[in-house]
Amino acid sequence: MRLLVVEDDARAARMLVSDLAELGHDSVVAEDGRIALLRATEDPFDAVLLDVMLPHVDGVGVATALRERGVSVPIVMLTALGDLEQRLAGLDAGADDYLVKPAAPTEIEARIRAILRRTARATDSGLMRAGDIEVNEVKHRVVRGGRVLSLPKLEFDMLCELIRNKNSVVTRQMFYKTVWDYDFEPATNIVESYIRRVRAQLCAADEPDPIVTIRGVGYMLVDQG
Repeated sequence: MRLLVVEDDARAARMLVSDLAELGHDSVVAEDGRIALLRATEDPFDAVLLDVMLPHVDGVGVATALRERGVSVPIVMLTALGDLEQRLAGLDAGADDYLVKPAAPTEIEARIRAILRRTARATDSGLMRAGDIEVNEVKHRVVRGGRVLSLPKLEFDMLCELIRNKNSVVTRQMFYKTVWDYDFEPATNIVESYIRRVRAQLCAADEPDPIVTIRGVGYMLVDQG
């Protein structure tokens, strides 16, 4: 992916660009809000990683201006300010997601891919595939290798999140937000518990387990096709 990193801290920008490069992404840095607006308006990017505290035009102002100009590029706001009012201001301005710094590059990547897949899903039939697994999100139907699976809603929602982000890490925080609509991390192993249930359904006929555990981060569904 080609990303626009909007960050006025030169050291933080260099570190983020380096980390993203290791994941295979090309990044362009904008040091302030005015440069960010110019770049994002004139150049094509797959997503914008936007700090809130910026010179000249702050992140909320940048997001607002981009949306007013009809720029629909996904925006993920990155900031050290994690209070609710800051999050709401960013989202109300047109940001698609919000992460508190320091955010792991793998989670940034996963959040962007989730946004891109949600956008694509809005225009398709709801049919998603990974290897021999087929999920129809509209009809709430799962088939693996010709075998129809019966997944309750929460397990189905978790599988949809995994297959929507196939070959990318889905963090626990992403599950909390998309499946349970939590903005906090509960003091339970709820994600692990439901992942076990999803695995049990997917592998009931001794099929290989397509879900990889990324310890300390989350899970990845590998497209084995």
